Amino acid sequence: MRAFRVFRAAKMLRYSSSIVIVVDVIKAQRRALLAVGTLALTYILIAALVIFNVEPESFDRYFDAVYWATVSLTTVGYGDIYAVSTAGRVITMLSSIFGIAIVALPSGIITAGYMDRIRAEQRQREKQRECEEK
Repeated sequence: MRAFRVFRAAKMLRYSSSIVIVVDVIKAQRRALLAVGTLALTYILIAALVIFNVEPESFDRYFDAVYWATVSLTTVGYGDIYAVSTAGRVITMLSSIFGIAIVALPSGIITAGYMDRIRAEQRQREKQRECEEK
C-alpha cells in the first residue's frame, strides 16, 4: 500500500504549472527531441563499433563497448571499462566532447520552448490587463 502513495504524490505534479509547461514543451518539440535521441543512439552504436574494433583486448563483448560509449557520451565515466591504447583514448576524448554537445541539445530545446511559453503567457496577461483597463 505504501508504494501506491508514490503514485498519489505523482498526481500532485500535474497541478504544478512549471511541470505542465515542461510536458507541453516536450510534446511540442517531440520531433526535434526524437532527432537528437536518434543522433545519440546512432553515435553510441557507431562509437561502440569503432572502439570494439580498435581495442578488442579491453572490450570482450559488443555490449561492453555499447556500455562504454553510453558512459562516455554522457560524460559519466565510471572507470570500470576504459580504453588503454592511444587510439582508444583519443576515441574516448572525442566521444566525451561530442557527448557534451549531444546532452546539451535536448536541454537547450526544452529550455528555449519553456522560455517561449513563459513569454507568450506574459504577453497574454499584459493584453488582458490592457483590455481590463480600457
